[in-house]
Amino acid sequence: MMKWKYYNYAMIPATEPHEDVDLEPIMNGMIWKSREGRGIPLLARWTSDFDCGYETQWWYVIKDTSFDISKLKAKRRYEINKGKKNFDVRRIKAADYADELLDVQIAAFSGWPEKYRPTVDAEKFKAGLASWDEKVVYGGFDKDIGILVAYACLTEYEHHIEFTVLRADPHAEKFGINAAMVAAIVEDYNDRLSKDFYICDGARSIRHETSFQDYLEKYFEFRKAYCRLNIRYRFPVGVAVSMLYPIRNWINKDKKLGSLVYSLLQMEEIRRDIS
Repeated sequence: MMKWKYYNYAMIPATEPHEDVDLEPIMNGMIWKSREGRGIPLLARWTSDFDCGYETQWWYVIKDTSFDISKLKAKRRYEINKGKKNFDVRRIKAADYADELLDVQIAAFSGWPEKYRPTVDAEKFKAGLASWDEKVVYGGFDKDIGILVAYACLTEYEHHIEFTVLRADPHAEKFGINAAMVAAIVEDYNDRLSKDFYICDGARSIRHETSFQDYLEKYFEFRKAYCRLNIRYRFPVGVAVSMLYPIRNWINKDKKLGSLVYSLLQMEEIRRDIS
């Protein structure tokens, strides 16, 4: 079975970040015949030389060492302890909190910039919770009133666990909910963190840059595992990329299509930079 999956018009490996990727489907062209009923892949993207030991322009943000809060600066210890004081974080079964999770999702999106703010389909969201039975889900509860104000959904693999999504009510953020959530997750896995098991927040974000990965590095001792970005384009996408690449900095990234094209050309620039 081909260890690739379709995601946002791209084929990406269905392997763990540190694993070698099976390139045979790219070599024989089978990669372009995989649709999964969701669309036509325009490119294949994968990484190599995981945690190479030198800086590149592409990385995963990971934690593979145990967390010791006493090593942090006083201000950061205070922020984490404030979150723990205000919120109770524990593993939950998503189906038991469908309405509460929906409320958090709506509240979280309300704090996003309007041009990035998705609309929430309540029925679709609740129906999707069935797939969370295979995930690790944490709920963050306000200790004073007992209601759910944040959730985190993670996917666990043989050698790592990866953040799928973390959402919080913006009102709870100033009281340290994000710190409480991440602390609970890291502390749950502390005994397993090593060269053979790590927590991962995914690869570098291009389209929607956030400060969350910087936050993980500063407050919870995550680090960048540098690697090499590789891209192979479906014909004639590669031709279009070559033509647009020289004018990449002139593209209007504030428009939806422009944003997609600009992000693609940014990845192409990174791919060329570390080739």
